[in-house]
Amino acid sequence: MKNKIGVILMTVLILCGCSATELEDRCFPMMAFIDEQDGQIAFSYGFPELSQKENTDMEEAKVDAPAVLGKSMKECVKKNSDEMEKLADCNHMKVLILGENLMQDSFRYDQTLAYLKETEIFPRNTYVCVTADPSRLLEIEKDLPEDLGSYLELFLQNHESDRQITLLNLGRLLDEQENQRLELKLPYLSVKNGTVVWEKNYVKGNYSSHLTNSYRQRINLNRTGK
Repeated sequence: MKNKIGVILMTVLILCGCSATELEDRCFPMMAFIDEQDGQIAFSYGFPELSQKENTDMEEAKVDAPAVLGKSMKECVKKNSDEMEKLADCNHMKVLILGENLMQDSFRYDQTLAYLKETEIFPRNTYVCVTADPSRLLEIEKDLPEDLGSYLELFLQNHESDRQITLLNLGRLLDEQENQRLELKLPYLSVKNGTVVWEKNYVKGNYSSHLTNSYRQRINLNRTGK
């Protein structure tokens, strides 16, 4: 991923007109993990390891991004923002990993997608995958030549034709969550012998109806601060 971080920074600078000082206060996650754990939402970002960042000052590149737990995705994002020293700029995020526990928890799944749709904190072209244990994927990152997000992006693109499915991005997932019409297939990833494996396609259909009008009203009230 030669000069990848530099290219990202320059792109943001050109598109956003940010000053160098403003860029120093930002960090650029390549992926995010969302799961259900003990009745709460577990959330974390994935950043390149320092050794994977070329031509970058090691101290400036350091990102302290601990995983957080919260009653909702909104609470997790706030906790994460409070604990990180830099603002997470997700415009270049590659992959969103959803834990299987979250996929099976209809209420929290609906709640999380509703928040992502309303806030648009992640790009709509971000690939979406499912895994049983997101931590297993993180464990192998140190052995990869690039950050896990970029690695998984290429992995999914290279195996898309083999699986005979169209890779699902976040925009389509959010749209279908609203329409509740189609059965969707997401890549189900696992780790075997230290290698990422596209084990099967996770089928998501028969969308739950837990996201009631009452809950939508609560989201709007929280957003407006009323």
